[in-house]
Amino acid sequence: MLINRTILPIVIQNTQEYPVTLVTGARQVGKTTLVSYFEKERNYKYLSFDDNAILNDATNNPKDFLEKQGYPLIIDEVQKAPIIFGEIERLVNEKRRREGSVAANGMYILTGSQKYSLMKEVSESMSGRVGIVEMPTLSQSEIKNWIEKPFVVDNEQMISKCDQRELSDDDFYKTIIRGFYPARWEIEGKPINNYYSNYVKTYIERDVSQLINLKDKVKFENMLKILASLTGEEFIVNNVSKAVGVDNKTIDAWISIAITGDIVTLLPPYYEDSIKKRIVKRNKLYFNDTGLACYLLGIDSPKALQMSSFKGRIIETYIHNEIVKSYLNNGISPNMFFYRDNNQNEIDFIILRDGKLNLIECKSGKNYSTVDVKAFKQLSNTKYDFEGQCIICTTQECYKISSSLFSFPIRGI
Repeated sequence: MLINRTILPIVIQNTQEYPVTLVTGARQVGKTTLVSYFEKERNYKYLSFDDNAILNDATNNPKDFLEKQGYPLIIDEVQKAPIIFGEIERLVNEKRRREGSVAANGMYILTGSQKYSLMKEVSESMSGRVGIVEMPTLSQSEIKNWIEKPFVVDNEQMISKCDQRELSDDDFYKTIIRGFYPARWEIEGKPINNYYSNYVKTYIERDVSQLINLKDKVKFENMLKILASLTGEEFIVNNVSKAVGVDNKTIDAWISIAITGDIVTLLPPYYEDSIKKRIVKRNKLYFNDTGLACYLLGIDSPKALQMSSFKGRIIETYIHNEIVKSYLNNGISPNMFFYRDNNQNEIDFIILRDGKLNLIECKSGKNYSTVDVKAFKQLSNTKYDFEGQCIICTTQECYKISSSLFSFPIRGI
């Protein structure tokens, strides 16, 4: 099943504005397929450092390697040879000096599966010369071929989207279980068997082992399972370390690896001077793919999910991820937070955009009232204006809760 990726125009734009475009994202999110467009349509040469012979050539003599390959050039899995960044910088500077800065744009497209560590290498070598594109897994909009714009709480727009889109409860739960890695959608209606068990094994054997000397792979996988059970919850290092049976320092290192590989995201708490004394300062954790989280939790069917005690948190994770994807697929890093205070008042998501706040409450049921958003009042003294406030839940119909507050179906994201 061919799925058009919303993010492609953002990558094209970056190649027109920067000498180097770096596409990062988790293993198997579709980076190689995406950049193949440039090989087929823009005459880029393609190389992958998954090929050991090519990797050895690049590592042993990066100068000769790059001069031999020329440009425009795509290098896949570039994190395996960080030594090459300095040589790319030299060639970019040389072309800029000879022909001007614009002439150097589009020289290289790099892909990598190690988010923050790779960015660190790039920022040290190519500051101002690289456009970084974070590529997520498939979005619901991409799967359904819906127009995808950065999410904000706009009642008219969301009502219009809900009127134009269809997403039945059955489809919704099936999609959550199936997950959003492209390989799960290549054959319509027939997800690859054992996909997630192989994914976890490959991730631990290859990606994790590249970054650290992992002595206990079983405990690392157990940590992933515990993190899956905590998706949508506060991340407390001490609780996880006790459950896994390792010390806090080890969990800190391992969670950094999981973030680097785009397996999980930590959502920071919202902060303003007027509320700083009462807010909870811990981050919330979200799995970046609901299918992977469900696999790790042993939830293997829509029915099992609907009966599970994790249902609410998995649905919240889905909503979080779809909002984040709507921004990343449009080349924007979302300014997104949550609110929780010492009196147990909670706001699931706060988006700050253009100096305005969007407040979102996530629910796994269908019928809600103003009682369910009473925590919104905790930000009544904010220094920002409000753009909108809403509940997103599993209802199939939009309905008004108060004069400006609606409850929206999930398809309205």
